Amino acid sequence: MLREVLMISRKTSFVLVGFLLSMGLGISANLCQAQSSFSMKFDSDRLPWRRLSFKAESFFGKVTTEIRLAALPAKEAADLLIAVPQADALQPPGATVISITVDSNIDPLIAPKENLNTRSLCNPDDGAVLQRATLRQGGKIWQKSYRFLPNGVFHQRKKPVGNKQLEVPPEQWKTFEKRWYQYNGTHPECPAVLDPGELLYLAPVINFSEQKNPLSLCVFNKKQLHRVTVTAAGASRLKVNYLERLPDKQIRREGSIDVIKVSFQSRVLDSGDKEFEEFSFLGLQGDFEIYVAGATGIPVQINGQIPGIGKLHFRLDEVEF
Repeated sequence: MLREVLMISRKTSFVLVGFLLSMGLGISANLCQAQSSFSMKFDSDRLPWRRLSFKAESFFGKVTTEIRLAALPAKEAADLLIAVPQADALQPPGATVISITVDSNIDPLIAPKENLNTRSLCNPDDGAVLQRATLRQGGKIWQKSYRFLPNGVFHQRKKPVGNKQLEVPPEQWKTFEKRWYQYNGTHPECPAVLDPGELLYLAPVINFSEQKNPLSLCVFNKKQLHRVTVTAAGASRLKVNYLERLPDKQIRREGSIDVIKVSFQSRVLDSGDKEFEEFSFLGLQGDFEIYVAGATGIPVQINGQIPGIGKLHFRLDEVEF
């Protein structure tokens, strides 16, 4: 059961990214044909929030996921990027880098608690991901880092050796695995390779009303490059219950509101002779949906499938402006 609950947390971190993508200000309701490329310029000023907190509950336990956005100076971000042996990895092209941090706390019915912290660093101009690093603590302890190159990804896994290493930063742990994942960086469908977490960031910064067709994005999951098609559907009503935190007050939002459903469908682009990898987002596997408040662009609910558990709903608990 713990393994299945952990799958929720892993994909939860990815789901939060998908929220951002669905937060688009003014999403068209009648999009039909996917467009393979588009011009993407991120503008953090269009994001109404800086922190989101979601909760999901089932018979197997509870999962709380918090997402935070920040703009880091390029020099500070460069210190966080791992070195890639014998290769030129992507570097910050400008003065700032977008930082997306996802903290998932898993409290299973029977098993130790687990914490997953994922931090993705991305180019604010086109969304290209520079690095993703995940730290897991609980029943198992490890750190996984993905460093992005023009035509692939360098992956390394570290874990502490003995209790003494638990007292030092993960960067000083022993490296147990190094792998390369290659893909076609010049694929016509891929103006930029994104991180799953960015799916939550894109909606508020991309005006879907200007996109005549569904968006087609290239996203690297764990081992393979995926094409993710994003489609906005018509408005509907959804019950919500969450807290808005503003600088000078707090407001409880409770009741039915108008929402727009944004659907995400994925397929592997270049698998070669490898087994197809199922796309994962915040513990969800395969296709998923994000419901966005029509008035504010805030993602209020995420729906998807968890293997062994079934359909799960991540509901917004808090938003900080």
